[in-house]
Amino acid sequence: MEESKINVNTEVDLVGVFVQNNQKFYKNKFDKMKESGKSISWNWAAFFMGIYWMIYRKMYFKAGAFLLLSMVALQTPYIGSILNFCILVGIAVYANALYLDHVEGNIKKASMIFPHDKEAVLRKKGGTNLPLTIALAVVQIVVVAIVFGTIL
Repeated sequence: MEESKINVNTEVDLVGVFVQNNQKFYKNKFDKMKESGKSISWNWAAFFMGIYWMIYRKMYFKAGAFLLLSMVALQTPYIGSILNFCILVGIAVYANALYLDHVEGNIKKASMIFPHDKEAVLRKKGGTNLPLTIALAVVQIVVVAIVFGTIL
């Protein structure tokens, strides 16, 4: 294991502090990925929710990048929907690795910048954001409905 990577089994469970919801699931996935050295690990929630799963897990930059990729794929004549499906599969296959990278990066930053308050910072920066996820889904539904003229 590289020195720059955060150990999942630290004295103070910083991964658990950051992840908050579904700690056991993610710690198990992270441990298996580290043991095997592979970053491929299926995540059903990420497959069905895609970018919304990333927003829920507070991976805003990655969600924005995949949103742009998805928008470009949709503009591809004839195969746009197929490409978007492939993007969803890609998100699902690498979701746990993307999340591990997000968790480790935030733990490393918090440990460097706020060594004495890192747990409080990780509690605030980590966890999930269900209200934003729901709000963005509603906005998307309304925009699509207006554009395609099905409501309003």
